[in-house]
Amino acid sequence: MSRPLFLTGTASLEPPVRNLAAGALSASYDRGALRWVRWHGREILRGLSFLVRTPGWGTPDAEISELEIAEDTAQFSVGYTARYRNGAAIVSARIRFTGTAVGTLDATATILPETDFETNRTGFVVLHPLDGVVGRELAVEHASGGTKAFVMPEAISPGQPLFDIRAITHSPEPGLTVAVRFEGDVFEMEDHRNWSDASFKTYSRPIGLPYPYRLEAGTPTRQSVTVTVRDDLERKQPAAAASGASDPTTVTIGKATDVRLPRIGIGLPAALADAALAVAPQLSTLVGAHLLLRYDPSAGDTPEDIGAAAELSRRTGLAIAFELLLAAPADPRPEIAEAARLLADAGIAPLSVAAFPKVDEASFQPGEARPPAPAEAAIHAALRESFPGIPAGSGSPAFFTELNRKRPPAGSFDFITHATAPTVHAADDLSVIETLQSLPHILRSARAIAGSAPHHIGPIGIGARLNPYGPGPAPNPDNGRVGLAAADPRQRALLGAAWHVGYAATIAPFGIDALVLGAPVGPFGLVSTPQAYARPWWDDVAEGSAYPLFHVAADLVDASGKPRLAIDIANPAIGALGWIANGRRHVVLANLSDRPVALHLTGLGAATLRRLDAESFEAAALNPSAFREATVSLPAEGTLTLDAYAVATLSETGAAA
Repeated sequence: MSRPLFLTGTASLEPPVRNLAAGALSASYDRGALRWVRWHGREILRGLSFLVRTPGWGTPDAEISELEIAEDTAQFSVGYTARYRNGAAIVSARIRFTGTAVGTLDATATILPETDFETNRTGFVVLHPLDGVVGRELAVEHASGGTKAFVMPEAISPGQPLFDIRAITHSPEPGLTVAVRFEGDVFEMEDHRNWSDASFKTYSRPIGLPYPYRLEAGTPTRQSVTVTVRDDLERKQPAAAASGASDPTTVTIGKATDVRLPRIGIGLPAALADAALAVAPQLSTLVGAHLLLRYDPSAGDTPEDIGAAAELSRRTGLAIAFELLLAAPADPRPEIAEAARLLADAGIAPLSVAAFPKVDEASFQPGEARPPAPAEAAIHAALRESFPGIPAGSGSPAFFTELNRKRPPAGSFDFITHATAPTVHAADDLSVIETLQSLPHILRSARAIAGSAPHHIGPIGIGARLNPYGPGPAPNPDNGRVGLAAADPRQRALLGAAWHVGYAATIAPFGIDALVLGAPVGPFGLVSTPQAYARPWWDDVAEGSAYPLFHVAADLVDASGKPRLAIDIANPAIGALGWIANGRRHVVLANLSDRPVALHLTGLGAATLRRLDAESFEAAALNPSAFREATVSLPAEGTLTLDAYAVATLSETGAAA
């Protein structure tokens, strides 16, 4: 029972994915959707699903019945009935997918509201992958007539890159074309990279039409999606995979680069500052980290919270960076001046400051008017006046999406900042891990906004500190995998630790100035303290125990500001981050999958190894100091196996060559 809890924080297991194939066409059936549609092993679509969005953008789970799956060498098919509930309102759909060996995939849906049903969006959703689409020319047939060529830009579109779609044809590689045709509504495309999804989403109905709209009880509608593959290349069917364990993945450790790894911050909501005092001894071991104090008087934060943050800083030796949420719709100077006075009275000299209009915690659609708020230039001027000589940032208190849609003008910031969240659109384990693929796109697009200014990211984590798209983070009393959950169980599990390593490894080449993660305590905490929600296993162990993320944070703090090592690894299931300190190379490896992976290390001398996995979980939690000191020796050119979502930390015992 404890292994699932250690891996994902919940005893609930995700249902197995069923792989389907007809000739060279393959896909995976997963809870009503087809995922990873491939042709000769090359991914041509990331997903094809039927979704219902409620007013407020909730996504009710499908209640699936009458499921029928058939498969032979020429064809596979999936059919089922799905019911979706929003309170007493119910809509049903009869859905069928059919794939053939000649390279066609048909999806049909008959939608029948059992009651009147208010919805923002109901219908098929097609996800195109990033690889083979970004930077490539697409042929777009419009519903209103005509076909045009469109090159998908590298930069992330703040709005919809494509409207009025009847069909999209793309070429993942020379000689291979994939046409996707939509019927039953007008479709448009959204750049999902905004939310760190690794895809482009084509959906109906157009967001420019009024929403929510009503589906009338008893009135059926129909939609279909047809995928047609044309392959002009001569291909051989791949040989069947040999049974047994695969060869180890080679990890080649290189030399130091000229890129420095980011400074590491720990998120500190002002309301948690007093509770965080209880774990000051544990936080004091994170020498070199800083606390990112976010202060929001309109949400109930008080001057006493700033005083508690100052005391936490004194007890831990961790400096404070400061963020302020502004309630005023116009002049920001009084609120910023008052915050500066409170910090000075508490003895806090912040490393950096940033201030955001409170209204910017909420998202707005492209083309919609932004609510009244102080101008970025006015905020920057007020920050410079009240905090002279201290770097003053701008950006978004929410996600990259909100930064991309409300870009601060040049000259109104000394650095930019924003967060990301991996559960905006999908909350299953695989989708959370896949969000790491979108980060390079976000970083390149953010660099275009920031210019030469430093780039800060965070606080990051699995779950939601805020919800720009609804009334607030979703409750999660059953410890499930819930989109934008206030408390996601994976944050306190090995999956959360591995995801953070993968995140840090992915952004490492981009020279990010600061990465902020976690919190001292609470849903994003590094250290366990009693909470108002159930935490299986953790509620039965001593207060002050260390979540797996504590150990990842400690390693990343050790890496802070150090030269990044070049690491070559072909397996995307491994996150790898390395740095050089005191003439020795250090590497953190994370298995981003739910099955063991064998690794062969090259280029690294004899090293010590510390492994954070299901076997060592209890020791790492209950006695973190002893766990961090307990290592084993690994010879040069060594081989090791990482269990599901395990993290390995290696440190050379001799000077780097």
